[in-house]
Amino acid sequence: RVRRAIFHRFDTYGRVMRARRLTWMLAVGLVVGACRGSARAQSCPPSPFQTAHPVVIAHAGGEGLGPANTILAMQRSIAAGADVLDVDLRMTSDGVIVARHDRDVSTSTDGHGNIDELTWDQVRRLDTRPSWTGAPIADPVPVPSLEEILAAFPTRRISVEIKQTGRPMGPALCDELTRLHAVDRVYVGSVVDADALATKEACPSVVITTTDADFATMSASRADGSAWCDPAPIAQPAFAEDLLTTDRIRWTHDHGAALYTWTVDDAETLRRLAKAGIDGVFTRRPDIARKVFDEVTANSS
Repeated sequence: RVRRAIFHRFDTYGRVMRARRLTWMLAVGLVVGACRGSARAQSCPPSPFQTAHPVVIAHAGGEGLGPANTILAMQRSIAAGADVLDVDLRMTSDGVIVARHDRDVSTSTDGHGNIDELTWDQVRRLDTRPSWTGAPIADPVPVPSLEEILAAFPTRRISVEIKQTGRPMGPALCDELTRLHAVDRVYVGSVVDADALATKEACPSVVITTTDADFATMSASRADGSAWCDPAPIAQPAFAEDLLTTDRIRWTHDHGAALYTWTVDDAETLRRLAKAGIDGVFTRRPDIARKVFDEVTANSS
């Protein structure tokens, strides 16, 4: 129990530090880019994910509307107007890819143990209602597999993030997406660059988001004045006040990437981001984001 607690704290700390590092690197690159302005012409192809109006991305399936990473939350999010579903991924001991943020299942289910030490048969019996603080839910809400999610939402675009840092998931994820004919509607991020890159190597047509290494290269190239195009079509920095301005979003567009940010639930902040030209926002409350984005669109037309 103590070892699990220590690992959980370490894993959480690592995610927080990675978010801070990504935000810092993006800020450095964009600030330097702003100083240089548009003097250096760029020939980067535009990202196909760049949009005229921001997309609503249901963070962890829309964890403000239902238990995180569950089909119930995703159903409620789509009903509320979400455009994209966001799912955290880990693997069971017998190799089934499931929607799960934490390694320790006791943080948000009625079970105990680490997800990678439990079988799929054990995991599928867990109930996620203990983590839910909203209106009571009558029936158990299970942890779904990626296959179940893709089957439940056969036409929906899905953002997935590989959360585990032990056994590599990339090749297995590619196999799953290929088998389920979902390579073209899923884009992949990871807490470890190598796993995202391994997914891309196994599935060349899959979209991966900007890696830590990409952000570092961006900052360096802007500092020395060299031309640079983002090899990934989507950049996903954590939200930071005064970071995602109109000029900085335009700079990202000019360098070949759409800009999504996470995680924002406040209506006023969502409104400001929409007006600045953000391409997408991860939010726990798709209902709030949908209303705000529709209002901004209506007022700008």
